[in-house]
Amino acid sequence: MTLIETHTPDAYAFRPPGLLLDLSLGQTSDGGDWYLLFARHYPTADSREVVRLNSRRHAKAVACQLKRGNPHFIFDQDAATGWEAPGQCLLDLLISVRPSVLRYWGTDEGGRVEVEVLIPEHRLLHWCERCGQWESVQDGVEERWIMVRKGRPPRYLCPQCFDKNWIGPRLKRALYRHSIARVASRVT
Repeated sequence: MTLIETHTPDAYAFRPPGLLLDLSLGQTSDGGDWYLLFARHYPTADSREVVRLNSRRHAKAVACQLKRGNPHFIFDQDAATGWEAPGQCLLDLLISVRPSVLRYWGTDEGGRVEVEVLIPEHRLLHWCERCGQWESVQDGVEERWIMVRKGRPPRYLCPQCFDKNWIGPRLKRALYRHSIARVASRVT
């Protein structure tokens, strides 16, 4: 199996077989929403989001929130783009991409399909938690989104929102540091 390069900082784009558009994967900062995205803005597209990939009913499933390793999520078997061949499901189309972007992980007793994301986190497209815009694959021309909080998943701001030093993330970080300090003072 060919692996996606991990040492490059650029966002990763791929083309499923027979498609002439660049696509990518992205996750919103709340950790529950995985999307198949247009890798860059296309003037004829009304949205960057092609389709939500994870099941809404199981977005926050424990299996999706691994502490280590690659992220997993429950794939929405009803998700479709219209680009699939007759009789082919979207998951089969995405699994056929080389190098692999998703891997079938297993099926639980309820018939839900769990997949593993094989794109390294730093190469996914990121969502700005302030303005709600998706990052684009720019071939190194523009700055990447800036991580403002580590975690699973991390939170990002676009360079413009980061430059404004938006109060939302700044306040969240301050409250987090304060709560950690309070807990630490109780322990000692």
